[in-house]
Amino acid sequence: MTRGWQTYMRLGINHHLLFPRSFESAETHIRTLPQVLAMDAFEVVDLFILDESYLDQAAGLVAQSGKQAVYNCPLMTGPGFNPHSFDEAVRQATLSEAKLHMDRAKLLGARMAVVASGSDPGEDDRAKQSILFADYVAELCRYAGPELELIIEPFDRSIGKRLLIGSTPEAAAIVELVRKLGVGNVGLLIDMGHVPLMEETFDFAIRHSAPYIRHVHLGSCVMNNPSDPLYGDMHPPWGYPGGENDVPELVQFLCGLFEVGYLGEGKRPTVTFEMRPYPNRSESASVALFIDKLEEAWRQVALKRGKSV
Repeated sequence: MTRGWQTYMRLGINHHLLFPRSFESAETHIRTLPQVLAMDAFEVVDLFILDESYLDQAAGLVAQSGKQAVYNCPLMTGPGFNPHSFDEAVRQATLSEAKLHMDRAKLLGARMAVVASGSDPGEDDRAKQSILFADYVAELCRYAGPELELIIEPFDRSIGKRLLIGSTPEAAAIVELVRKLGVGNVGLLIDMGHVPLMEETFDFAIRHSAPYIRHVHLGSCVMNNPSDPLYGDMHPPWGYPGGENDVPELVQFLCGLFEVGYLGEGKRPTVTFEMRPYPNRSESASVALFIDKLEEAWRQVALKRGKSV
């Protein structure tokens, strides 16, 4: 660990969290995408396409930037969508919608697409719906083909999104189920900001996902103040008042990624900031602070590991 973090990771930025209005506005989405792609600190961009009408334009911008796209599929929790519903018609509608996003991911040149489960049905039906979810992921993997790897992102069940998957061990079990169905292009994403919401420690989440980690999100959450506008899985920035994660937690998280081998000499896997801007700071000023905090955490990680940066 004789050099900076740039030697050990390809750093990314999540477009739609840095510009939260892009979740709902196609105009904001395509207008702000060039700003993100012009940020020299990043080699990776996490994004999705909200509106088919600007897909070709977005693909051209991403290609021109030279950045690696990681496609983040929207959650399939809206009316008429559930990847593991007992209603086959709902499952098929969800699968059809998800396949559209696989097509968009490929057009953007993405090699990874992030997917998630649907709403948690409750304890009695979790086992049966987990099998249905594995079938859904396997079918998407087959459709995507070997050039596009699907990575499952686990979420909380109690505070924010309340999804089926769920704990990290259960997410790992889904990967194994999918692989037993003869599909290999599947792995896991570990999100630093989700781990507290899932009532897990970094050590627990990293150890149980270690063999399957393909991508990492860096962030935080608010879980002790329901009146806070960013309560739950709303991706506040590091150090946000009442938030769970800042530099000390980032040090723990990065050390864990080194311990299981996700980070290491000669690897440079993808690691993405997934946070909203700081209150009363611009997007660019917020990014600068994200990087300052990463730099400080990196110095502390180097000291813990007994090596210079």
